[in-house]
Amino acid sequence: MAVLATALNLRLAVASVPPLIDEIRDAVPLSGTAAGVLTTLPVVCMAVGATVVPRLVRRMGHELPLVLVGFTMAAGILIRLAPHVVALYLGTIVAGIGIALGNVLVPSLVKRDFHERAGFMTGIYTMAISTSAGIAAGLTVPIEDALGKGWREALAIWALPAFVCAVIWVPFARHPSAVADRRTQTPHRSSRLMRDRLAWQVALFMGVQSLMFYSLLSWLPSILQDHGMSKGTSGAYLSIFALLGIPVCFTVPLIAARMRDQRAAVVGSVLFLFVGILGLILSPASAAILWTVFAGISQAATLALAFLFFVLRSHNQGEAAELSSMSQSIGYSLAALGPVIMGALHEATDSWTVPLIFLLVLLVPELIFGVEAGRDRQVGSG
Repeated sequence: MAVLATALNLRLAVASVPPLIDEIRDAVPLSGTAAGVLTTLPVVCMAVGATVVPRLVRRMGHELPLVLVGFTMAAGILIRLAPHVVALYLGTIVAGIGIALGNVLVPSLVKRDFHERAGFMTGIYTMAISTSAGIAAGLTVPIEDALGKGWREALAIWALPAFVCAVIWVPFARHPSAVADRRTQTPHRSSRLMRDRLAWQVALFMGVQSLMFYSLLSWLPSILQDHGMSKGTSGAYLSIFALLGIPVCFTVPLIAARMRDQRAAVVGSVLFLFVGILGLILSPASAAILWTVFAGISQAATLALAFLFFVLRSHNQGEAAELSSMSQSIGYSLAALGPVIMGALHEATDSWTVPLIFLLVLLVPELIFGVEAGRDRQVGSG
């Protein structure tokens, strides 16, 4: 339950922004590039914050940092209530740090406590992440309408579940087993993993997958609105894009964990995104729901596979934390570029065709890295 509560909060601060981005741009105001920076800031924080988690685990265990995750996300979300534009960016950074800690801590916890049910728990975790994004994308605009106070208050409402998440972890952090975990030292392996070919393949697959996800998460509503869709409907489509992760993220790890290797799952997942992006280029208005579904299925599947690789490609919980940290640090560094590049390309061309072609080209390295990461090996095995 506590793991589920954390996962359900890990995309609220990010996915609540895109449905309101045009309104925010008008109110602040922000250029297309600056708006891209706003939506990509949490991803930058995920990249930077991921590097500190293994050291944090060695000093504090898993449970106590997860208390901090909830409070940090809540604080960041509430900072954005302040009227100055600096608060908008600062709050996004603080919330992003909390997300970064949660992203890395949970896969390590799964490796420690649920090794024999890695596929099932990874499915539950990634399913909840997708649910988090879908809830925020679909409900932020209705919440704004219901409150009648504006976009700042609509974004701030998501601090409440983050605070609840922190409180849920408090008794776990005080449990004797958690105290013992804080006293257990695990070897530091990041330097070895940085020289490991498989670790880099997992990290780069994670990176391109995340770049695709955050680019579409940030700009899909704007793409649809520019083709005549209303703000509320485009937010609902973004919610569909994210909520497809509920069945897909639960099913894919269960199936993939039982496969001899995961290469076929990678190929199928990437193919779905190819169809979705190509459809958005050729026929964005007439069949938008179909392309949204294809893209949503792909992004959920590749997310689930990336997190499953942290568990399947490592030998123990310490190594899982190190692989997760390295992959998310490198991966989210790449992912942070996506929304900014998409915004800049759109501003330069006044069209979404070139930005979407940019994503289409990146499917090639995603496929290559994913197929290599999907082979049945573990880091350090040659």
